[in-house]
Amino acid sequence: MTKRGVLAACLFLAASLLITGCGIAAGSVSQSVPTTPTVLTIGTADSGGTMYPVGTVLADALTDRIPNLKVNVSASTGSADNVSDLAVGELDLALVSGDVAYAAINGTDEETPTNEGLRCIGAVYQSLSQWVAPHSLHSEYVHDLAGRVIGVGPEGSTTELSARIALKVLQLDSRSTAVNCSLNEGYEMLRSRQINAMHSFSGFETRSVTEVTDNMNCVILRYTEEELRNILIYNPYYYRAVIPAGTYRDQTEDIPTFGVKCLLCVDESMDEELVYALTEALWDSRSDLSSAEPALSDLTEDSFVCEQLPIPLHEGAARFYRDIGATR
Repeated sequence: MTKRGVLAACLFLAASLLITGCGIAAGSVSQSVPTTPTVLTIGTADSGGTMYPVGTVLADALTDRIPNLKVNVSASTGSADNVSDLAVGELDLALVSGDVAYAAINGTDEETPTNEGLRCIGAVYQSLSQWVAPHSLHSEYVHDLAGRVIGVGPEGSTTELSARIALKVLQLDSRSTAVNCSLNEGYEMLRSRQINAMHSFSGFETRSVTEVTDNMNCVILRYTEEELRNILIYNPYYYRAVIPAGTYRDQTEDIPTFGVKCLLCVDESMDEELVYALTEALWDSRSDLSSAEPALSDLTEDSFVCEQLPIPLHEGAARFYRDIGATR
């Protein structure tokens, strides 16, 4: 349990005693549940992207399904901060982009904090590279942003990392100006013409991008086939993806792009039985979660959750997937 969870645990204990006395049914997880009130905190990102709403619905689902458990939500600047906070015990669970998770556990990126004890419960959604610009810019492709001022996301975030990789591969890093800003700030800066375009690396139907496209005449920019191929060569943790037609207003065609899995992570030191219960609750909640949050639609695909992950599963999660026959 995190330091910040101590007071919440006390309050939760009192509430649990009251609920028990009133005869209200507990959650539906069949085994491995906590025997005493337990408070966990899940790390997300800024509220304008996908991590925060995803973390919120995950927290609610885990709380509802596991007796004696309360999951709180914490905002952050994103994956890198979450990796650090998990390592020092400031978080119990965290949403972490797959590329950052791989770099953290293998020490392959000097700008990503190392955390060899990082483990995965499962993949929950995919983050996609999404560039939005006003129609007045007369741009169709990302490479049309040469000489422009671009919002690339919060400093140190996965949004910034993926934007800078794309700009470097497209040779725009020296021919454009990158500005750090949250997704909400990027929307306001785009409206006030302080920036010419903004980047999001998150699930499709991202709130900030939806808000921009609903309130401004905008276009979702494309990569060429060669540009996508070179981005995937540069960073093998990325894979081909598509922003489906109709995701945003006036988007009439599929937009080819690249993406990465976003993982629900814990530290390897977390109790194996607790992780088993968390994994079971996640698995059993998939239909409800995908209905509650569009970004979680991939959860309904068994293989997406527990196969081809960039870091190892926690042993509690691995045991659950073996028990149900999802993995060997």
